[in-house]
Amino acid sequence: MATEVLMPKLGLTMTEGTVVNWLKNEGDNVEKGEELVEILTEKITNVVEAPASGVLQKILVGPGETAKVSEPIGIIAAPGEKVEAPAAPAESAAPAKEVAAEAAKPAKKVKASPAAKKLAEEHGIALEDIEGTGPGGRITREDVLKAVESKAAAPAPAAPAAEAAKVEDKRVPLAGMRKVIADRMAESFRTAPHVTVDMEVDMSQAAAFRKALNEVAPEKVSFTDIIVKIVARALEDFPVVNASLQGEEIVYNGQVNVGVAVALEDGLIVPVVKNANKLGIAAISQQVKELAAKAREGKLSPDEYKGGTFTISNLGMFGVDSFTPIINPPESAILGVNRIQKKPVVVNDEIVVRPMMNLSLSFDHRLIDGAVAAQFLQRVKALLENPALVLL
Repeated sequence: MATEVLMPKLGLTMTEGTVVNWLKNEGDNVEKGEELVEILTEKITNVVEAPASGVLQKILVGPGETAKVSEPIGIIAAPGEKVEAPAAPAESAAPAKEVAAEAAKPAKKVKASPAAKKLAEEHGIALEDIEGTGPGGRITREDVLKAVESKAAAPAPAAPAAEAAKVEDKRVPLAGMRKVIADRMAESFRTAPHVTVDMEVDMSQAAAFRKALNEVAPEKVSFTDIIVKIVARALEDFPVVNASLQGEEIVYNGQVNVGVAVALEDGLIVPVVKNANKLGIAAISQQVKELAAKAREGKLSPDEYKGGTFTISNLGMFGVDSFTPIINPPESAILGVNRIQKKPVVVNDEIVVRPMMNLSLSFDHRLIDGAVAAQFLQRVKALLENPALVLL
């Protein structure tokens, strides 16, 4: 008996999935539990196993196509068993009947004198378009002459301008990762009143701190790694920034799990460094590198990109000076990191050149007040300008 391969529900919030690739072709033998098809959902690709043994008789949803959860995407049958694809719904015959009925309607009878009919035929004028002035609405020769004169007086239609060569629009369905991002960002901006505050930081000490670490660290430490550690430390001092609003409750998260946004070819994903406040910078650096590599390869497990309590998004490498990051729900805040740029600043009443960086903090004003957000950002700034404090 044939077995349908259904679009699986791979997450609590999943409503549909996109077929990335079938690992078997139609007509191939499959064994129950064998890897059969790759499904994209919740920003990662999942491999789905065959629900039964037999032959993959039909592929109903091809690569790049989307199906709702529990909808059939393929059919496995016994060898030699014939399976028909679901039939398309028959088209209604009503339109054909209507056309036939319309065609069967008798033509409108037009009253016209023989002279009027002959003149109208000579000038290519439809009698149906002429209003008769004769007895009983009969069309006369004079009525046709007036129509001929009106036609001659009408301006000739302008010659159509040559149309520029058109480039066809490319349309692709909003599906998979792009749809997940669209839904989550729209939900975040719709439900959480976003406020963004900016603060400039002197990165001189952070740069020196990083240089000292890289002289002894087994692998190079980035500014992002240092910022993850510093933010995790600051979140310990401001638990409300690490909290989330869920329904009518404020949830003060027991863990400090810092997500780091990773740009992908067709979107982005936020792998999470769990318990970042309890890790050293070297351990954070190693995790960030490993998680980013797995994200770009599409190999993150759900546990590696869920459970975040705060997110960092770094656009500094693109020369960005300031932006408004959108909160990653259910979190209550997100920190945007911008480029480091040498600028003249006043220090002790003297103008000096320092590497300056702007931080952009977006927060949910339902949960976090402006003063608290500013104090949190001040704490992050103080630690960046004296990073040795995180070692205490």
